Amino acid sequence: MYKSLKILFIFFFLITNAIADVYQAKSFNCTYYHLTIGEIKNNKYKVDSEKEDNFDFSIINIDLETKKSQLVGNNGTDVLTVINAAPSGIHFLQIMPVGNMTMTTIYPQEVGINKYGHQLYSSSHSRHMAMVNQSLPQQFYGECAKTE
Repeated sequence: MYKSLKILFIFFFLITNAIADVYQAKSFNCTYYHLTIGEIKNNKYKVDSEKEDNFDFSIINIDLETKKSQLVGNNGTDVLTVINAAPSGIHFLQIMPVGNMTMTTIYPQEVGINKYGHQLYSSSHSRHMAMVNQSLPQQFYGECAKTE
């Protein structure tokens, strides 16, 4: 009996996340307020964590069929590849001309409502970067407001 209830609960959780509003969105405004940076010191990663002044950007024109969207930030715009990873969330990939990559994930976990009445979802933004043959990965934590 307990095993059946556990399976039913897991199934309900997966179905609920799979149909969450996050997968219907056409645009998000994302804000990140915490940052971790990995840097090689003495041949091992040293990870620093800090509160970040808000870092933000928008993801617009999300089209799950064409798997494309746009990033709009303070350095201009770029095309993103969209990966619907339901029930785990939606991933947005950006490949830069120099080979660095960013990945933004918006999770179906609702974390509140912003001052404009838009639903907020938990999110992480990763920068997979190397500069002058030195790795400098960064991970930002925050939330994205569904705006459309």
